[in-house]
Amino acid sequence: MLAIALVVAPIIIVVTARRPIVGCAFLAVGVPLTTALGRDTVIPVLRPNEAILLLVLAGLGLHHLRTRQTFRYNGVDIAVSIFAVGCALIPWLVLFFARVPMDFDTWRAVLGPLQFLAVYLCFAQLKASDQQLTWLLNLTLLVSVIVGVIAIIELQDFPPGARAALLTVFPPNQPPSIWEIEFRPTSTLGVYGAVGAFAALNFILALTLASRPNSRRNSAWLTGVMVVNLGSVIASLTWAPAAALLLGAGMVMWYGRSVPRQVWIGAAALVVALIILWPAVSSRIVNQQIGLGNIQTLDQRFRNWQIFFLPVLSDHMWLGTGTVLPGDLPASLETFEDNEYVRIGFRAGLVGIALLISMLAVVGASAWRLRDRADPWLRCLGAVALATVVTIVLTGFTAEYLNFGGLSQYIAMMLGLLAARLRFSDQASLVPERLSRVEVFPYSMATS
Repeated sequence: MLAIALVVAPIIIVVTARRPIVGCAFLAVGVPLTTALGRDTVIPVLRPNEAILLLVLAGLGLHHLRTRQTFRYNGVDIAVSIFAVGCALIPWLVLFFARVPMDFDTWRAVLGPLQFLAVYLCFAQLKASDQQLTWLLNLTLLVSVIVGVIAIIELQDFPPGARAALLTVFPPNQPPSIWEIEFRPTSTLGVYGAVGAFAALNFILALTLASRPNSRRNSAWLTGVMVVNLGSVIASLTWAPAAALLLGAGMVMWYGRSVPRQVWIGAAALVVALIILWPAVSSRIVNQQIGLGNIQTLDQRFRNWQIFFLPVLSDHMWLGTGTVLPGDLPASLETFEDNEYVRIGFRAGLVGIALLISMLAVVGASAWRLRDRADPWLRCLGAVALATVVTIVLTGFTAEYLNFGGLSQYIAMMLGLLAARLRFSDQASLVPERLSRVEVFPYSMATS
């Protein structure tokens, strides 16, 4: 396996240096499909998805050394960069001045937000034509279908023995919660919550693309993608992504001022999926004691936050505790913050939470302003970005979704594509009318 990796690595670097769109495709496909593969399983030290990112970054570095391209930065670039750098710098300073020993795992946790930034920059520099953007997004949707089908197979264990075989190849990244009873699929992402959110966001992406004029073949493809991702959301047995899907889908239709017919097909598919997966869904409902306003696991989370996490965090309100949780917390709860804002609070305090809210506000405002732009791709990416922001805000109250591998990189990719399209669209609009035929047309057919 290592020999194959050594052969493939220079190929990825060279191809990316010549065609950055291909390197970004490696990221869009490779990261979600390898996230659950553990460290040292394919190559030493790194996870496969981390190695893919480093190879693509090396290729992009060579590409920019060769072309010496310069870019104008926009508000999305600045907001994402400040969030990522701030959420890495603050915990490092906290741990440095507290003289806390930092091993490899601590360094990896501290620098985690920089990985989000690196993926974002890979896509934010991409000068893609309409055809290339269509190809890349459809490739992303294909990956979501693979992830969703694996999740459904794991939940149903059909054919018999498939679940055990898949979990051997793609093991969960973390142990189940102390109050979990039923099995929930983790697919290639390693975390069941990531499976649900990944499916919800890809459903929203497919719904947005379905709002554009499409051929009959493309409409059938997008309908199939939406059906599979609906099934994946249900199979994840995680309710926050399901609620985010409904809200995000409604926002996309309101943003685009249209209701694609695929919505009604999706509604019928939802009923069918609920019927097929009802034994698992009903078991989940019973175990959570959903009814009369009572949700057992949510109640448990509120108690954990109020009794354990928030009192400890109040002693480190402004800058947090770095990525090392204080010993005051019970050992059994150290990996179960189950809240994005609490996790960011421990990482970088109220300053970190402010950075997160500021980033989401800037992205959301930028996306909203694109609603009436002439470029249909700007409107499409703006709708997806706005729905993504809403999803992060909503699901952040129930889990640390920005910390989930595969999912966080997907979010960084979509924000990066929005920034890239906004940047190069604005540059094209600044070209004088008399030069538009000479300089703007090559942009629309760019291969880099």
